[in-house]
Amino acid sequence: MATSQTSKATAEEAAQPTAATREVTSVIAERDENYDLISVVYHALKGAESAARYIRDAEASGDEQLAQFFEEVRGSHIELAQQAKQFLAERLDSTDIDEDPPTVG
Repeated sequence: MATSQTSKATAEEAAQPTAATREVTSVIAERDENYDLISVVYHALKGAESAARYIRDAEASGDEQLAQFFEEVRGSHIELAQQAKQFLAERLDSTDIDEDPPTVG
């Protein structure tokens, strides 16, 4: 019986995060809004690229209505990418950056 209690206690201890694990988790969990905006730009442009391919496919099959829909989708993705780029530019312009980076050594 003592062995199963010891095993249970050891398993519970193993399940508890260590200080190092908590620190890594904290760093990973921090939000970086600039990264998020860059990700939005990337994915919006990838969506626009995919929509362009869909437009070509629809046109090749003679479906102009579908091609028009995909053109609207493409335009929406491009607009979102432009908005995110503008927002990112504004955020980066407002960031204080040292003109002389620190020297090493």
